[in-house]
Amino acid sequence: MTQAIRMQFSATPGTLSQYARALLARGASQRDLHMPDIEALLVGVKARPERVAAYAAVCGFSSHNSLLPLTYPHVLAFPLHMELMLHKHFPLALMGLVHIRNEVTQYRAIRQEEKLDIRCHFSGSSRTDKGLEFDIRTEVTIGGELVWESVSTNLARMRSDTPRGPKKERAPLASFTTAERWTLNSNLGRRYARVSGDSNPIHLYALSARLFGFKSHIAHGMWSKARTAAALQPLLGSDVCRLTTEFKLPVFLPSTVELNYNLHETLSSEPAVKAGIDFELRSIKGEKVHMKGRIEKI
Repeated sequence: MTQAIRMQFSATPGTLSQYARALLARGASQRDLHMPDIEALLVGVKARPERVAAYAAVCGFSSHNSLLPLTYPHVLAFPLHMELMLHKHFPLALMGLVHIRNEVTQYRAIRQEEKLDIRCHFSGSSRTDKGLEFDIRTEVTIGGELVWESVSTNLARMRSDTPRGPKKERAPLASFTTAERWTLNSNLGRRYARVSGDSNPIHLYALSARLFGFKSHIAHGMWSKARTAAALQPLLGSDVCRLTTEFKLPVFLPSTVELNYNLHETLSSEPAVKAGIDFELRSIKGEKVHMKGRIEKI
C-alpha cells in the first residue's frame, strides 16, 4: 500500500513558478494509473480585500460586499490543486488536462476577514472511453466548521480499452425563458489570470494557445462559472447553495455569448429547500453549448 503523503503550507504557493514547473513535468509512463493518496493543507489563510475586489470586478460580483464571492474560495485553493498535480507521484502530465466538471457547495456565507483552513486531496478516478477522469476535493473550514467545499473533475485524454458505445444523437436544445448577453474581450483571459492566479497559456494569447493545439486562446471555465454565479445567485436569494457546472465546449476569445436560464417554479414556494435555476451558456447563435448547470438552495 502506498504511504499517504501530507503537504502543509504556511503561505500560499506561487502559481507562476508552478506553471514553469508544469511545462517541464512529463508525467509517468506507467499503464496502471492510480491517483496517489496526497493531501495539501493551507492553514489560517485570509483573503486580501484588494484582491477580492479585483476578482469581483472581473467576474461581475458586487464590489460593495463584505462577503467572499461564492466562487472565490476556489481561487484560494487553486495553488494547492497545482501542488497536488505537480507532485512526483502524480502519474499524469499537468499540461493537457481538461477541467470538465465542477461542483461548489457553500454552507454559510464567508466574511472576507475570516481565517480559512483549506484542505485539498484526490478523491477518486475512473476510466471512460475518453481517458482517465479524476476528482480533486476541496474542503474549507473555519474553526473546524465546514463552510465550503468543491469537487473539480479533470480529464486526461488517452487511449482507452473501454469500447465506445453507439454514437448518441444530439439532444434538442433545452428551452429557456430568460437570456442575457455577454461580450468577452480578447484580454479576458489575461485579466482573469491576474486576479485568480491561473496563468495557463491556453487562456492568455492566441499564439500561446496554438502551442497547445487551440486555434485561439479561450476563456477560463472558472471565469464562466464565476460570472454565472454573479448573475444568478442574487436571483436565488441565498448564500447557502450549490452551484454545479459541466464545461462542454471552449469559449474562444474574443466572442459574444448568452447565459440562458429558467427560474425553477419552487423558487417562490414554501418550503423552498430545492429551489433552483437551471442554465446554459451558449454561443450567440445558440447552436453551441459551452457550459450547463444549476444553482440551487440546499
